[in-house]
Amino acid sequence: MTGIKTEDIISTLQSLNMIRFWKGQHVVFVMQDFLKKYMSEQKRKKKKLRLCDGKYLSWVPHAERKKGGAGSGAGGSD
Repeated sequence: MTGIKTEDIISTLQSLNMIRFWKGQHVVFVMQDFLKKYMSEQKRKKKKLRLCDGKYLSWVPHAERKKGGAGSGAGGSD
């Protein structure tokens, strides 16, 4: 199980300016140019990028966890 909370994700997206308010909702907004620039900066700074392999990720929506439908999944309690 992970220790990542909703607030951690929101804070990270806000600090990277990757969350927008559009049509009454918050959406994740990422431009390809931004990703290229970010990755080149990390490489220039000689920082190791930590990428995730999707096969190791498991996520169950909070509403489903409350119902007890698909188990607790990753993400811990919100």
